[in-house]
Amino acid sequence: MRITALKTSLAGVLAAAELITTTATADGDRDLTAEEQTDFDAKMTEAAGIQAKIGREEQVLKLKASTAAPIVVGTPAGGPGTVPAVPAVALPAGTMFTRITMSLAACNMDQRAAADHAEQVWGTETGQIVANQEQSTNVRGGFLINTAYSADFVDLLRPRVVVRRLGARSIPMPEGNLTMRKKTQGTTAGYVGERQPAPTTDVQVGTMSMSAKTLRALVPITNQLIRRASIGVVQMVRDDLLEGVAVKEDAVFIRNTGDTLTPNGVAALMLAGNKLTMTAQPNLVTVTNDLMRVRLKVINSNVPMISCGWIMSPRTKMYLETMRDGNGNIAFPEIGANGTLYGYPIGMTTSVPDNLGAGGNESEVYFGDFSQLLIGDTEAVTIASSDTAAYDDAGVMRSAFSNDETVVRLIAEHDTGTRYAAAFAMLTGVTWGA
Repeated sequence: MRITALKTSLAGVLAAAELITTTATADGDRDLTAEEQTDFDAKMTEAAGIQAKIGREEQVLKLKASTAAPIVVGTPAGGPGTVPAVPAVALPAGTMFTRITMSLAACNMDQRAAADHAEQVWGTETGQIVANQEQSTNVRGGFLINTAYSADFVDLLRPRVVVRRLGARSIPMPEGNLTMRKKTQGTTAGYVGERQPAPTTDVQVGTMSMSAKTLRALVPITNQLIRRASIGVVQMVRDDLLEGVAVKEDAVFIRNTGDTLTPNGVAALMLAGNKLTMTAQPNLVTVTNDLMRVRLKVINSNVPMISCGWIMSPRTKMYLETMRDGNGNIAFPEIGANGTLYGYPIGMTTSVPDNLGAGGNESEVYFGDFSQLLIGDTEAVTIASSDTAAYDDAGVMRSAFSNDETVVRLIAEHDTGTRYAAAFAMLTGVTWGA
């Protein structure tokens, strides 16, 4: 358990160090500034210290393994026998996280009972894993799932959350805080003669700090499912848990105006000058012109254009997909063929509303290089459950006890930031398809 946590911390430190060198490379492959070099050296020192701790832990485990005795199953004529090694079967991603959750929920968060339940239903390995979970000190009645299984769960969110799917970078943030450099203005290089000093570039950098914000998701699960042990049921429960977190992440990471409790979304992180207004009277000419304006805002900012994409509502995507030119031909055939627009993938989500503006019929379209969006994940998920709680179901209060359900509460921690705010632009007041 401790080795897993140490390796996660090491990954976070190395990721921060790599960002320092990547920034310099992107700025014309320049040398590190004095301050950047100091930050880099500090990260390397910290990494070396963590690596030394990992080495000591691995040495202890190796010595323990050397003292383990084989399990004797009989004494045939040829000598004592042992149990032959059986290769472990790889479980689908998120399975162990869900088994832990289901066991704790089935036993009303009683860890000892949950460990016995897990051992009876899924075997000794799962029972031992449940028994070794760490009870959280900051969430009463909750359990902090070990990082190895929480990280597996967080990785599964990538295809379900639009900004993650389009290429936002997940940065390990095991300590809950991360500070790094970000670029606020591009680099200008120049040619020089022999033995002449290099020109001073106009790159400007700032500081970006991320601190863990707490996301709570309530997911009701029928007790019939919790009592079942098949892999199909486990995957169904896993998908329910993922959906509960993904829906909220999707809305927050796109449009949220952050504060001390919530992360900023893409709309709040981009430059004010990159928020454009739709041209009135949409037609093929004005629509293509507006799409060009949004792209140019990003392209002219000299961002790397590593992982660019669009975010829009289903109404907007369907409008563009069915739009025709004067000859009756589909104007954007690639949308229907492969889900791209001008070669860039489209992230369609209902988290972009269609009821904005004074008339209640406006929407938004986003474009950007999502490799410049960072999501700091603590990669730790805390769970709690109750079979007597009440929850809000689209404005209707429901009782878990009356419905024979167990409400599982997941708590995840993360924050967002951009390496380059000019990497994103948006079109507001969009009435396409209204």
